[in-house]
Amino acid sequence: MSTVYEGSSRHPNSGPSSTSILKNATNVRIIDSSLTIIQSPGDGVSDPLKTLYERVAPNAILNAGGRADEVKCYPGTREEVIDLTERWMDGKDGVAHGMMWLSGPAGAGKSAILQTIAERCKERGIQAANFFFFRSDPTRSTARPLVATLLHQIFKICPPARQVVASALANDPILFDASIQDQFDQLLAPALRDIPQPVESPARRPIVLLIDGLDECDSEQKSSQRQIVRAFDSLLMQNNCPFLVLVASRAEPHITMAFKELASPVKSIFLDEQYQPEKDIRAFVTGEFARIKTSHHLSHMLSNHWPSHEDTESIVKKSSGQFIFAATVMRYMANSSASPKLSLERVQGIQVPVAANSPFLHLDAIYKYILSQAENREAVMDMLSMELLFETVKAVYDPAFYALDNILHTYNSRYTPQLLHSCVSDLTAILQFDGLHLEFFHASLPDFLKDKFRAGEYHIDVDAFGAKILSAIWMTTPDCHDGK
Repeated sequence: MSTVYEGSSRHPNSGPSSTSILKNATNVRIIDSSLTIIQSPGDGVSDPLKTLYERVAPNAILNAGGRADEVKCYPGTREEVIDLTERWMDGKDGVAHGMMWLSGPAGAGKSAILQTIAERCKERGIQAANFFFFRSDPTRSTARPLVATLLHQIFKICPPARQVVASALANDPILFDASIQDQFDQLLAPALRDIPQPVESPARRPIVLLIDGLDECDSEQKSSQRQIVRAFDSLLMQNNCPFLVLVASRAEPHITMAFKELASPVKSIFLDEQYQPEKDIRAFVTGEFARIKTSHHLSHMLSNHWPSHEDTESIVKKSSGQFIFAATVMRYMANSSASPKLSLERVQGIQVPVAANSPFLHLDAIYKYILSQAENREAVMDMLSMELLFETVKAVYDPAFYALDNILHTYNSRYTPQLLHSCVSDLTAILQFDGLHLEFFHASLPDFLKDKFRAGEYHIDVDAFGAKILSAIWMTTPDCHDGK
């Protein structure tokens, strides 16, 4: 008796088999015990690393395209902090610390420092892999892609590591669904540890792992942040570990406690007045004024005496040691179609409550002013509300299914893509819009919007907005229609 199965390599009732010789085959014929496989171009044994590359977050890597938060230190600024960090990397600080924690308040310039250090690692020939968390980018706002993204970069540094990881994934194809600790133990740790060192170079150069914005990872479920810190500590405790780890984040209580609980020593830098931020902010503001005077399309209308010394000092003083205020003001002047002199006068005219004592006093004032310039406030607030809602539900639904313009148009037919893009054209100092999502330039903006005491009339109640727009989300989300 002869049996023929055509066009399929698997019997309908058979289960998955990673060892079947018919896997991924097409045009299979089994006739009188004779086996013929006609292989289509491109077919072959499944690559265990496929699951790794599906998890990689390209936007989390240095110099990735499409990043709204890609900033570096202004030339000549933050030199002391950068020098301390590089001395630690070079093993010249006198104490063996496998991990460094760079912390500071919102807007202190942590991401700019990490970006600059990552660039300098390339210039100095220091091997490094990096991951830049960002709350407003759903592709890199959780711990899910962390290990895969680091390994992708490690493969370029040490190609033999590919086979070590591929073997681990072949034995357990769902390792990337395991806990962060298990991923570190079974994928990241063996990646270089299990590769023999050449006899002629027994000393292994360290690979620096740069992790920015830890506080923006799973910001609604902060347990992931502590798990990542503990996993890195466990990694560094292993014999023959080739890594150094530099983490930057806000000094939030649960992160502070996580670092204090570690078994291995941690070198800490907190960005405060000790590192003379006012001097650096002054250098930045002075340099940006000079750039605006040469590049703005209305620069020919500016006098040689503009800006005054008082203009510069006013911005420096209002920054209160945090770069975010100065950066937002200078970006506003540079991007505005109005004369920079007029834009500066508008900023200087912003009034703040006399009795207020918030550290975000002037930053909140500039946020309110920029938002007030939007022509269609209702549409802008709905766009901002929708983006904040995305952040809330991303742990439940895949953010790739959400398109802000599509949902808002379903919610309100007046919200055409053209209208939405026009509405945010006056807000380029604080965000950008690609049609699918808003990207905030800094995490301090959503913090501001969700705080009713700081935002006042611009406060956003995410839960209330979610209740209003639920039906539109239901109609435009594939998972809902599929009954998932």
